[in-house]
Amino acid sequence: MKMAQFLFRGLRQFTVLGKTSVCFKCEQNTFKLISYVRPSFVSSLNKFYCSQSEKKLSETLETRTADPLDIFGENKDERLKEKEKAIKNLKIGFFFIGASLIMIIGCGLYVLMADNYYRDNEDEKDIYPVRVFKRGRLAINEFFESMRAPSYEKLLPDPLPYPYIQPPYTLIIEMTDLLVHPEWTYSTGWRFKKRPNVDKFLEQVSQNYEIVVFTASNGFNVYPILDSLDKNNVIMYRLVKNATDYIDGHHVKNLERINRDLSRVIMVDWNVDSVKLQRENALVIPQWTGEDGDQQLIQLAEFLNVVAASEVIDVREVLSYYKQFNNPLEVFKENQRKLLEMQEEQKQISGTLPVNKARGSWKDKYLYGK
Repeated sequence: MKMAQFLFRGLRQFTVLGKTSVCFKCEQNTFKLISYVRPSFVSSLNKFYCSQSEKKLSETLETRTADPLDIFGENKDERLKEKEKAIKNLKIGFFFIGASLIMIIGCGLYVLMADNYYRDNEDEKDIYPVRVFKRGRLAINEFFESMRAPSYEKLLPDPLPYPYIQPPYTLIIEMTDLLVHPEWTYSTGWRFKKRPNVDKFLEQVSQNYEIVVFTASNGFNVYPILDSLDKNNVIMYRLVKNATDYIDGHHVKNLERINRDLSRVIMVDWNVDSVKLQRENALVIPQWTGEDGDQQLIQLAEFLNVVAASEVIDVREVLSYYKQFNNPLEVFKENQRKLLEMQEEQKQISGTLPVNKARGSWKDKYLYGK
């Protein structure tokens, strides 16, 4: 009787039940033993893996051991083969590059040693390797100079012969920031704004001047803009970047190549560096930055027409006077106002001096600055 009571009390303290659960490795049902203990004990949960998940794990480990993979999941042997192939191709490329350099240097030395072109100004006291070195340096300098020089010697063809009409003066004018202004926005990209009074300016100036647009921009940008700007075809010639001389980091306009009499050539620009070779032929005016209501082209057309109407023999005399001012057109406008006032005074006194036919010291003073 006492033995039966002892067994009954033991069953009440610790009961073992069977329960079906899911293995978290293979997601299959398996039998777990879960112990339910009285509240006086701490409950515990033991996880058991099914035999099938253990089998899968062991097969995976065996596969990885038999077929080694890198962290990218690619076969290491294949990667080694690709690496060896790339190194081989790199060596072949370096070989051909080195062979080409050796051939170029060898041919250059042969030409320098055999050519008599560089021997005119050589010093006979120098040893032969020094003379070859100087020839090579001179050849390299001439090569870079030829790259910087314009594509052709004569930038313009010869003047038109009779009976064709050749204007008495030549006007060389910059396009960017004088006739048009480039603007860029996120929505439209690059666009070119037309300056006010451009059409009127070209029409008035073309009567006395051979108009040439000379700019340092590329031709594929310049030609479409001028096609749209010059509807009446009054611009006779267009010179772009390949017609400039590259000097000290700037594209310079060299009028010595223009094939015109420089005493009758006026070059209008806003950049002093672009006209530094023939500063005496340049009229440097302020840069236009896109303001509406600008009237500077009207003043410029008036200045150019006064020079032509005065039949100036050498325009450099006039331009040398206005070269000292930051805004020569404003100075010219003020001089013209003073000239008209003096003409009116003289007309009232004598009654014989027409306003538009003035000649002599007054006009020299207010046009030439004499």
